[in-house]
Amino acid sequence: MNWYDNCLRHPGYMLAVCLLVLLAAASQLPKFSFDASADTLVVEGDPELLKYNKMSALFGGDDFVVLTYTSDDVFTRSALLEIDALQQQLDKLDGVESTFSILDAPLIESPPIPLELLAENYRTLRDPTIDLHLAQRELTHSPIMNDYLISRDSRTTAISATLVRDSALESLRDHRDELRRIDSEKLESVEAAHDAGRADFVTRREALINELRQIRDSYGGKAHLFISGVPVIAADMLSYVRSDLMIFGALIFLLIVALLTFFFRKPRWVVIPLSVCIASVVSTMGILGVLGTPVTVVSSNFISLLSIISISFSIHLIVRYWELMATTELSHADMVRETMHSKFTPCLYTALTTLLAFGAMLGSRIVPIIDFGWMMCLGIVIALLITYSLFPALLLLLGPTSPSKTLRKRIVLTDWFEYLSTKQARSVIVVTLLIMLPALWGLSMITFDNRFIDYFSDDTDIYRGMSQIDRHLGGTLPLDVYVRFEQFETGDDDFFDEFEEPYPERYWFTPEKIEVMHALQRALEARPEIGKVISLASLEQMAQQFNDGEALEGIEIAYVLGELPEEVRALIIDPYARPAEGWMRLNARIRESVTKFSKDELIKDIRAYGSKFGYDDNDIIVTGMVVLFNDMLKQLAESQARTLSYVLTATFIMFSLLLRSLSLALIALIPNVIAAGLIISLMGFAGIAMDMMTITIAAICIGIGVDDAIHYLHRFRQELVNGNPDGDSNLNSMENAVESAVVHSHRTIGHAMYFTTMTVMGGFSILAFSNFIPTVYFGLLTALAMALALVANMTLLPSLLIVFYRKAV
Repeated sequence: MNWYDNCLRHPGYMLAVCLLVLLAAASQLPKFSFDASADTLVVEGDPELLKYNKMSALFGGDDFVVLTYTSDDVFTRSALLEIDALQQQLDKLDGVESTFSILDAPLIESPPIPLELLAENYRTLRDPTIDLHLAQRELTHSPIMNDYLISRDSRTTAISATLVRDSALESLRDHRDELRRIDSEKLESVEAAHDAGRADFVTRREALINELRQIRDSYGGKAHLFISGVPVIAADMLSYVRSDLMIFGALIFLLIVALLTFFFRKPRWVVIPLSVCIASVVSTMGILGVLGTPVTVVSSNFISLLSIISISFSIHLIVRYWELMATTELSHADMVRETMHSKFTPCLYTALTTLLAFGAMLGSRIVPIIDFGWMMCLGIVIALLITYSLFPALLLLLGPTSPSKTLRKRIVLTDWFEYLSTKQARSVIVVTLLIMLPALWGLSMITFDNRFIDYFSDDTDIYRGMSQIDRHLGGTLPLDVYVRFEQFETGDDDFFDEFEEPYPERYWFTPEKIEVMHALQRALEARPEIGKVISLASLEQMAQQFNDGEALEGIEIAYVLGELPEEVRALIIDPYARPAEGWMRLNARIRESVTKFSKDELIKDIRAYGSKFGYDDNDIIVTGMVVLFNDMLKQLAESQARTLSYVLTATFIMFSLLLRSLSLALIALIPNVIAAGLIISLMGFAGIAMDMMTITIAAICIGIGVDDAIHYLHRFRQELVNGNPDGDSNLNSMENAVESAVVHSHRTIGHAMYFTTMTVMGGFSILAFSNFIPTVYFGLLTALAMALALVANMTLLPSLLIVFYRKAV
């Protein structure tokens, strides 16, 4: 490291280089972006996603938002005028393709209209002469409109706004996926075009959601308005994350300043670690901005985690500098150099092992998870480089200082850990084994059943909007079931042209097909989590009034469909059937706020029910954002399980290389695996489901715990050599040497571990006040993971060393 020593002789130049790099990175921060699209909630290349895209191209997807309107009575002229005004405002928005409300619903019983006159005489609520009482009765009892556009109590209605689909972006996506399959040389340019188009789409979609909110907020009437829908949910999730980064980031920063001041009592020991932390985070964000890698809900916590790692590096260096100041007569420059040299190996290995933990995420097929792993790997490398350049430069320029009083103080907690490890080592191991028994039960209780509504506090606008729709309008989240029949073939097109046959596809609709949809609809409606269900079976129920309440035969179905006006068919037939392709659609709404349920079991039950009619997975498709999100969580869990063995094996190898002892490597792994298991077990007992954020807690716990273990064992080996310099293999001498090494490790590196843990725990605990529940869980669970890692590595790890480690170094 002669070249590094030469650099340390010129701290001013080192600082200047750091500042230039920091300024260059900061100039790219405007390019650092957030991705609020619903695409971040799914798995690219997922077969379920391909099905979703295919059916969305035929029927339209989840790209719609709902504006609800609640008043004492919707069916008054004043309320209808307000609804009309709101609908007109939505129609004018760039990005809204069309809107639909109760004002557009065809009225065929207000008063009753003969079927043969329906094409010319149906009316809507836009007609000022319509009888509002008759219209109210018809719409609130309509198999299609009730609990969909109007609540049964007539107090809540909705305006549905279908958003414009970006056909150019979808074409680029399909072209990119095709090139990926054939490994074409054109892939790079197509991916670049797709990423640029997607970034533009996300910006436009976010602006549209904001405009929708402005319309709601500018409303000055007495009704209550809420906005919901999958695009709004995705946008709000990232909005809360972005807000948390700004608000709680500042609070965490202030709290860390306070804790560092309390622990170290000198301004330099606050300024230096914070400067290193800020420089690491800003540099990483700047590089991500240049690379065009956006932050999603999944990867939003990389800033917090990077701060943990950066501050940990600095605190270990500070404590080592204190030790040298108290035990040697070296000059300030020599102490800085010795500090950096002596801590380089453990810092390097902690960086490498943490890289392994997060690098395992690169093997996932979930793009946000891959991006998260890539961000953390990049950030860790940057944090290590900046720590070893900015930290010594600042410390050298600030000059020598007197020893801090904190160094001479004993820490009650670490002293207690020392007592347990040295005097009660076997008891610690036994207690750990006893704790693991119920912990295994807790592990079996872990679930991946997430509800979007549980992501938000009950006093937030998005929660109230979802709850309002769930209670009064049949549910927020769409779930589509598609059933494939034989395709419609016109045969001789000249025949239909010659006789001017209206809507020849009407002959494709048979009672047998309608009965299949009836059976599926009844099965879904019987489930408590399912709200409104609409299919052609709903239309057939509505058409029964033209047949004295009896079910329609084939010729009667064809007759009714032939008499429907084209614009009515576009509203109530086309969204639920594609005769040319042979598909019928059943659209259900899930009421998440009503009951807890398993999305996976729901999907399996629907497919199993379809199999009773002889339909396999190719003939019955269950899809929607709910299905895709559920599939993402399942694949995420499978990915984590697959990579766990890899992470443990790689970490064991790293430990073996660093410690040059297989037994020490094994001892180092055990406490951290147990700590990770305990944190997951506690989630199981508490009923906290694994989600996009909490799924990473185990990796964080292992990563942080392994870092502590590396620092502890590195110091343990040094103390063991110092306590037994001749390598005496006598059992009593070895036991005394091991116990002495444990005591000295607790009183040196144990302090650094304590300061790091308390600082980070305090910072992350602030996240408990977030409105975004996954952030709350992430903050509290990360703080708990830090605590468990500290306890495991300062009680169980040294206890295992004292009881089982007998190898002289």
